[in-house]
Amino acid sequence: MSKGTSNSRFTSFVDADFFLLSKDVKFIRTVFLQALRSEGADEATFRKLDPDTLSDRLDGIPSIPDAVRGLFEISIAYESDPSDKSFKAMHNHVQTMNANDIKVAARLYLEMLNHANLVERNHRVRRWREVKRGERDIQSKSSQTLQQTFKVLLDSGFTPEGIRNALVSQNTELVFTAHPTQAARRSVLNKNSRVSEFLEKQDNSNFLTPVQKNEMLHDLQATLMSIWRTNPVRRHKPTPEDESRYGLSVVEQSIWEALPEHYHAVDYALKEIGQPPLPIDCCLLTLGSWMGGDRDGNPFVTAELTRRVVHLSKWRAAQLYWGEVDKLLWDLSIASRGSEALQQKLDDIAGESNVAGKATGAPVIKKVVSVAAMHWQNAHEHSGEAYRQLLLHIRDRLTKTITYASDVAAGKPAPPMTGLLPYTTTEQLASDVFIIYNSLHECGDGILAEGRLKDLLRRIHCFGLSLTRLDIRQESTRHADAMDAVTSHLGLGEYSTWKEETKVQYLTNELHSQRPLIPKDLKCSDAVREVLDTFDMIAEVGTSPFGAYVISMTRSASDVLAVRLLQKEAGVKEHMRVVPLFETKEDLENAPGCMELLFNNSWYKANLSSPPQVPNVGWSPHQEVMLGYSDSAKDAGRLASVWGLHKAQEALVKISQNHKIKLNLFHGRGGSVGRGGGPQYLATLSQPAGSVQGWMRVTVQGEVIDHYFGLSSIASHTMERYTTSVLQATLKPPGAPSEEYRVIMERLSEASCAQYRKIVYETPMFVDYFRAATPDFELKGLNLGSRPAKRKQGGIETLRAIPWMFAWTQTRLQLPVWAGVGAAIQAEIAAGNLATLQAMYKEWPFFQSTVELLEMVLAKTNKRIAGYYEKLLVPGELQSISKEVWDELDRTMDAIQKVTGRSELLGSEDNSNSRLAISTRVPLVDPINVLQANVMSRLRQEDNPPSYQELFDAFAISVQGVAAGMGWTG
Repeated sequence: MSKGTSNSRFTSFVDADFFLLSKDVKFIRTVFLQALRSEGADEATFRKLDPDTLSDRLDGIPSIPDAVRGLFEISIAYESDPSDKSFKAMHNHVQTMNANDIKVAARLYLEMLNHANLVERNHRVRRWREVKRGERDIQSKSSQTLQQTFKVLLDSGFTPEGIRNALVSQNTELVFTAHPTQAARRSVLNKNSRVSEFLEKQDNSNFLTPVQKNEMLHDLQATLMSIWRTNPVRRHKPTPEDESRYGLSVVEQSIWEALPEHYHAVDYALKEIGQPPLPIDCCLLTLGSWMGGDRDGNPFVTAELTRRVVHLSKWRAAQLYWGEVDKLLWDLSIASRGSEALQQKLDDIAGESNVAGKATGAPVIKKVVSVAAMHWQNAHEHSGEAYRQLLLHIRDRLTKTITYASDVAAGKPAPPMTGLLPYTTTEQLASDVFIIYNSLHECGDGILAEGRLKDLLRRIHCFGLSLTRLDIRQESTRHADAMDAVTSHLGLGEYSTWKEETKVQYLTNELHSQRPLIPKDLKCSDAVREVLDTFDMIAEVGTSPFGAYVISMTRSASDVLAVRLLQKEAGVKEHMRVVPLFETKEDLENAPGCMELLFNNSWYKANLSSPPQVPNVGWSPHQEVMLGYSDSAKDAGRLASVWGLHKAQEALVKISQNHKIKLNLFHGRGGSVGRGGGPQYLATLSQPAGSVQGWMRVTVQGEVIDHYFGLSSIASHTMERYTTSVLQATLKPPGAPSEEYRVIMERLSEASCAQYRKIVYETPMFVDYFRAATPDFELKGLNLGSRPAKRKQGGIETLRAIPWMFAWTQTRLQLPVWAGVGAAIQAEIAAGNLATLQAMYKEWPFFQSTVELLEMVLAKTNKRIAGYYEKLLVPGELQSISKEVWDELDRTMDAIQKVTGRSELLGSEDNSNSRLAISTRVPLVDPINVLQANVMSRLRQEDNPPSYQELFDAFAISVQGVAAGMGWTG
């Protein structure tokens, strides 16, 4: 690959996968274009669906303007010959297009990019199933099947029993977070899932009748048309509750089905090595969420909203459990009294019903009564069927749970807790269902317990009564403000002005004290009152639906102790575990000292937060620490960031071991590589030894949720990768690097940080260049996420890391990922250390993962496109700033290729998946970038051009298109 050129087609790696993928892309495009031809046509036209005879060009589509058709033909020529001449032809043509033409063209390319992504996602599932069937080998280091992982561990000396025991105590918690730059609308994402289902059917179309094939194609065409008719531009910003509903919908639509499938796969793999299935209460995977709980910088997330979101989650969970219990009512039609425990439970229920009847004056009855008389299955029909009797009771309690939770979620007063009570804890529901499970085994009907019933029990243990446990996140200064109000009220002065030692001593004394500290009528600002209301809400709701209380921008031990004290004062009975989040380069360096001070605090160590709510783990004492990947990368550049994170983990592991405290690390990864994203399998295996001890928590953001969990088949694949990577990192972690490697890595970190900061923070007028060369300003006008893009007013230092990376991604430059890397590596090469760097790449998983993620980003970086934005948008007096940027890009590409020893980026067979994904998207992304840059130019030329709305809609659509092409927003 030539450095800094436009599109790389990876022609030397064309294989069967590429041809199969290309065929699928053409298939879906052909069906889509035929749908467009059907607009206003009769049924015979849109029923003419033989993709082999239809055109994948734009001919015969009246709604497509001639100018758009012309651009499409020029872009096809550009794809075949990506020269400066063909690129200029594309530019010249776009310059002649009006606002409506540009909007239609942007939309067309967006749909085609989405089609390519859906096809590629389906192909991943197809390849994975071929691997599972033994028909092909994995061509990537980014994943392994359970069977392959077990073999690696067995070959390394681990016993089958040891592997199973490790899995029994393993947990990975995936924490869904709203992405403030998520571009695609949920309405479109849901339809995309249906398209993916059609693609899966197409793979098995040989088993369909001609009529079924025709109807499938027609339904696919109708869905594609429905997407085309859906406005991709949000007219209103989503609320935090909207974001929460999206997260829950992913659980309902895909993860709910994928979870038991994953357990079936694990149990089957264990059976192959002579081991029994996992226990039912084993929680390999659990879910957390920040949607509706993350109030850091988001004034729309209030205590009242969080209360509603908690009950929204309970409502949706109870609905799902109700549906499964209703199915079991049909399955367990067994004429049996069941076990003694089952009969005792039914007697207890009858007794409770009698007591309730006496209290209300209702007639006393001697049987279990169902309140859900409107449903098919009713109590009077099943007097001799004990399992159905208990299932009816469970369903009725779930009905009450649904009613109670839905009322509170809608902002209505909570219904009175009378009569049959709703379920309030996971244990209550699990206990009732377990009675049926155990009875079936005791009575010789165990085979009936091992299907849907067992799947339900595993869902209950993994999802709980809330589907996802909600984290609360708030910035440390907000808690300090609350303490300021308290100490000022008490005449002790301003808490924020105290020295750290004074704060720690005061907080510790108050934590020991039995007297109340904060008066209920405390006079304070609205912001402080909201903080206190949040803790009151936690005390009222209880901590069972919550996960962790995360403190962003943690800088000292007092930040953690303050939250413990505020929980105590609010009357929280079982404290939420408090998780410090270390984000900036400086905070990561100070993290070990902060935790050392906390562990040496006698009150804190004796009152460590409750363990994770995972039945089979039960670690105590333990400490969870969150590491931020975004802000540290924005602060110091990616290379310095990842090394700082690596060192922080090593130090935290050592401190925790010294204090005999279990360390749980929570990785705050984003979607893009610049924010810690990338293949999770490689990232997990490259963590330092001891940092993954059977438990890992990681954020899954925005569009990444849909990418990895949007379909049950994809979700199942993703779960297997998490399970195998955590298992292998726990039992077979990487060895510590040599001192020589560490010394070189330290120099690389320092040199890259210096060069990065020289470019970004020290170059005069760089902020102006950034805002001119990227759509930073225009992005602020989009209705993407509920959270503002900035914490406060100011320059780059106040800009959130996500929109910072988002803006650079749109121009295809992705500067924050690679800036500084080239200068640092070239300095080591000049010092004669190339051979050592190449050895580091081959032998050290951390360095190998770092280099390969950089390589993937560089393969997506496009100097021609980024230069086009500069030429079109940056004032002449600022264009000289880019010389150092282009030089650094060239240095970095050259340096990475020297370290890997390859003449092309992504030039190894292990990178076949990345090559395949890029090859299907790049030809469509370049035209949409040209469209976007021209739209920005027109928007900036006039404050309010006549065609403003059409131009801005075109910009919004182009943002989604580039994001689809790159695989992430920010």
